[in-house]
Amino acid sequence: MKKFFHKTLFITTIALMTLLTVQTLTGFISLKQLKGAMTLSKMPKLTYNSYVDNSFQHGFEQYAKDHLGFREWALRLYNQYVWSCYHTNSNSWVLVGDDNWLYESEFVMDHYESTMYKYTDDPEVMKETFEQEALRLWKVQELLKEHDVHIFVNMIPGKDVIFPEHLPENTEYFEPDGIHAYDYYKKRFDELGINYIDNVVVFKNLKNKVDYQLFTKTGTHWSNIASDYVFDSIINYMEVLGNKNITNIKIGEKYQALTREPDDDLEQLLNLTFRIKSEPNLYADVTAINDTTAIKPYFITIGDSYYWNFVYNIPLDKIFVKHPYWYYNSTIYFDSEHSSTSEIDMEQELMHADFIMLNYCTVQLYKLGNFFIAKALTHLCYDKHTIDSVAENVINVIKSSPEWYQSIVEKAQNNHVSVEETLYNDAIYVINLEPEKYFEELKGDKMPLSRNKDLVKTSDVNISSIPNELQNMINYIYSDGNWLNDLKIKAEKKRYNARRTGKY
Repeated sequence: MKKFFHKTLFITTIALMTLLTVQTLTGFISLKQLKGAMTLSKMPKLTYNSYVDNSFQHGFEQYAKDHLGFREWALRLYNQYVWSCYHTNSNSWVLVGDDNWLYESEFVMDHYESTMYKYTDDPEVMKETFEQEALRLWKVQELLKEHDVHIFVNMIPGKDVIFPEHLPENTEYFEPDGIHAYDYYKKRFDELGINYIDNVVVFKNLKNKVDYQLFTKTGTHWSNIASDYVFDSIINYMEVLGNKNITNIKIGEKYQALTREPDDDLEQLLNLTFRIKSEPNLYADVTAINDTTAIKPYFITIGDSYYWNFVYNIPLDKIFVKHPYWYYNSTIYFDSEHSSTSEIDMEQELMHADFIMLNYCTVQLYKLGNFFIAKALTHLCYDKHTIDSVAENVINVIKSSPEWYQSIVEKAQNNHVSVEETLYNDAIYVINLEPEKYFEELKGDKMPLSRNKDLVKTSDVNISSIPNELQNMINYIYSDGNWLNDLKIKAEKKRYNARRTGKY
């Protein structure tokens, strides 16, 4: 009997090890992927040096851990054990409140002491930052209005603002309550006449008055169904703001359904084996109302992840001719020509747009625009020639600083581009970051008098005196975004090279 037991144990062990090895090498069993930001190590390269200094061994050990067969199952089982037995989790981004309500740690921090402490300990410094950004936005709004382009802010409540009663007990935030971005911006927007939608107030008024969830128990964003009603309001707001008839949406009857992304995004980050018990969620189908008199505007959104709810639920293609989404003013989605804001022609994009929405929740308002506002202000006021003139001065300053210049050289080498190009790009970046340092008239609370004469919106062009054939050709070029963009890039390169060589 004892011999039989040992034999069975040996065979079982060999079978399990074989199964584990085969799964590691082939992944023949498809497993549900783990959620969250993870960077899996790559197989290290075996060389004499990597073997001698032991880096290969350490790298291979980490690679084996990250790619071990059934790793996903093992981690989910462990996370479930920790959750069920100790009512905790290993994800520091997710905090557990009353009745298993989940909150993102950033929102808990902002509720108890203000997110300003991520940027400064001095409330006056934070106020100065907010004030400068508010003034920039007001100037950009008025400058864009001259071209019939309308910019507005969509302020979104964090989950902590609407459901503070379920927040976890404060055990780690002990700074005094600081300046909150929403409080400051709301007051200044009213005083400056800046366009904005205050969904913070809207959601507070709706709480306990509607039959659908504004936020879900296990998600961090507004619920899918709440975002449907919000977008309906956004369309109505844009119609009034731009005096345009835009395709409206119809929200269907509410119904219960399995949880849809991102209504359980925080729960997904916990990577548990079993679902957290919660009430059923409501959903509604959204359709575009057929209206032959409506226009399809060019709609740019710059902001945080709350916009994704609109993407999942709203038929955006039927409402807008284009609707690029500049995620934190960095990655671009829903634009076949660009994938990053570093690739775009700012002047061209501003002039293409009919509406620009800055879409930020209360926690992300501290980074309102993610530097878009300052860059837009620069390009609305000054042409490429003027900006390049200032860039030359900045380049000279960089060259006069050995440490700064050396960092440019290293960056150029790492990116496999010329030092001259890196110098120019960094100079432009510095100018766009704080344009008030380089253009005196942008300081203070007065509207600048300078205008970028190169800005051309198709609807602004008056070519009635041009012969018909040439007029038709110009119209065709303006209708072809790629052609127009190529011509502008060639002109800019020619002008910049002329400035560098002194040959005008």
